[in-house]
Amino acid sequence: MSTVQHAEQPGGHGQRGSQKEPADGRAARSHRSRRAIVDAMRALHAEGDLRPTAPRVAERAGVSLRTVWQQFADMETLMVEANRRDNEIMRSLMQRIDPDQPLAARVALFTGQRARILEQMTPSWRAARLYEPFSAELTRNRVRTLAMAKAGLETVFARELAELAGTKRQQLLDGLHAVSIWSFWESLRTDLNLDPGPAEGLLRATFTALLAEAGFR
Repeated sequence: MSTVQHAEQPGGHGQRGSQKEPADGRAARSHRSRRAIVDAMRALHAEGDLRPTAPRVAERAGVSLRTVWQQFADMETLMVEANRRDNEIMRSLMQRIDPDQPLAARVALFTGQRARILEQMTPSWRAARLYEPFSAELTRNRVRTLAMAKAGLETVFARELAELAGTKRQQLLDGLHAVSIWSFWESLRTDLNLDPGPAEGLLRATFTALLAEAGFR
C-alpha cells in the first residue's frame, strides 16, 4: 500500500475530495450537493446517529429533501456512497511500513497505524453493520476490506511468516489478523470500555505475544 502525502486528519469527515469537480456549472452544483449529502451522512454517524433519516441528512447538508432523492435512489444507495468515501479516507491513512525493519519497530508501527485507522473508521463501520443485512454491496465491501487488511499484514510480516509452514503459518496469520481488525478493536473500546491509548497498548501486547509464541521476539 503506497504512502499518501496528505492523509485525512482524525476527526475529519470528508473535507478533502478525491473526485475533480466538473467544469460545467450545473454539473458542478450537482456534484457539490451530492458530496455535501455524503459528508452530512458521515458527520451524523460520527455523532452517534447511525441510521439518520433522509430529512436529518438533508438538514445537515443544507439541501432540500428533494435534492437528496434526486441524488440517491434510497438510503441504501446513500450508505454505499458514504462507505465508498470511508474507504478513500482509510486508504489515505495508510502509510507504507518497511518490511526490512526490526520486528519490534514493525510491530509498533503496524499496530499504531492500525489503531488510528480503526478508531477513525469506527462510526462509519458501526453504521455499515446495521445496513449490511439488507445490502449485498456493503457485505462485499466488508469482505474486500478484510482481505486488504490481511494482505497488508502479510506484507509487513512476510519475513516471519516465511519461516513457518502449513498449520503454524496459518495459525499465526489468522491470530494476528483476528486481533488487528475492527471487530476486535470495537470489543476493546466498548466491551472493555478502554480509551484509545490503552486499547492500542493491549492490541500491541497481544500482537507481540502471538509472535513470541510462534518463536519471534
